[in-house]
Amino acid sequence: MVVAALALTAWGAFLLQPHGDEPVRADAVVMLAGADDGRHLYARDLVEAGYADTLLVSNPGGNSETVARRLCTGIARPPDAEVVCFSPEPRTTWGEALEVDAIARARGWERVLVVTNRPHTLRAGTWMRSATDLDVRMTPIDRVDRAMLPVHLVWEVAGWIKGRVNGHW
Repeated sequence: MVVAALALTAWGAFLLQPHGDEPVRADAVVMLAGADDGRHLYARDLVEAGYADTLLVSNPGGNSETVARRLCTGIARPPDAEVVCFSPEPRTTWGEALEVDAIARARGWERVLVVTNRPHTLRAGTWMRSATDLDVRMTPIDRVDRAMLPVHLVWEVAGWIKGRVNGHW
């Protein structure tokens, strides 16, 4: 029991380490679905700063995801940018990776910046790079909700196990 607790603590500490890339010019900024933890604003800010002309928003919750909906419907769209919203199938990080690959192939993209939270960055990057030949640059939000860390830890461990079982890496 103690060994398991220590292993989970070490994994949690590892997930909190920065695993991202510095933003560079890309064909699109991809915002992965999730909590209103700052990723929506950060993705929009990257587009407004000129890192890409297109914002690709994963919005599997549709109208129930208020902040993503605002990006998709125009209320919070970055000016002078194209916003493409999609609902991945399956509604998982792997589904997002497959959808990003399909959209990128159709548009001839070569590089994307992917925005998510820090605990999700390592797994999301692994899935994205497994699903596509794109140059994938992970650019996580800086803020970490430490109160949610136990939830992130369980979620990420389960995600890695599920991904291994399903052959995503």
